[in-house]
Amino acid sequence: MIAPTGRPWLDEFEATAERFRTVIAAAADADALTSSVPSCPDWDLQELTGHLGETHLWAAGILGGADPRDRPQEEPAGDASLADWYIGTAERLHRALAKAGPDMPCWTLIKDQRTALFWQRRQVHETMIHLWDAQHALGQHTEIDPALALDGVAEVAEVMYPRMLRSARTEPLPKSLNLLATDLDAGPVIIGDAEPSLLVRAPAAELLLLVWHRLPWNPAYGRDEAARLISRSLVP
Repeated sequence: MIAPTGRPWLDEFEATAERFRTVIAAAADADALTSSVPSCPDWDLQELTGHLGETHLWAAGILGGADPRDRPQEEPAGDASLADWYIGTAERLHRALAKAGPDMPCWTLIKDQRTALFWQRRQVHETMIHLWDAQHALGQHTEIDPALALDGVAEVAEVMYPRMLRSARTEPLPKSLNLLATDLDAGPVIIGDAEPSLLVRAPAAELLLLVWHRLPWNPAYGRDEAARLISRSLVP
């Protein structure tokens, strides 16, 4: 079973979504919603917000029994601001997650965990990464809890990379990656199962941003060969 860390996922989702809303509201006040998002090519902040809100609605729909192939297309209505529209989508997802509880059976991205707990974890990480995207686009810094960041790395190893392999969107790594957080007393997260392995050492938040291709490689992290493997399509 894909096992989250036992974190208070619903509280973390609510808090992270509110942080994202605050960033977007401030960007709107500064007429900065058309700012490009370097980590998401071809998107500006408005499009990033639309993507994240629609992702929340998609997950909420799945929890309600909708076909996962149906992607919602919804935009702010009337005089609603983009920030208000976004937090409305987050609140709808939060209600759906709370109603479902962690053990309700539902469709997920992986067969190894077909319960709503998957979406609790997934939507926290989705929101945190896009919070980083938004703040990075505005020249701001994002604080990411190291334990949460390391769990995000584990999610890539357990969910995203295997899914990329199943869909033939990437080739198996010729060597496994052992990702060791230097700011936590925890064992490495291993991506891939090939031998030998390559060690990558960095703070947990930097490991998370590396595997999501948000951060450039630093030679202090490890060998150049590891950099080449991390640059592959490990995530969608």
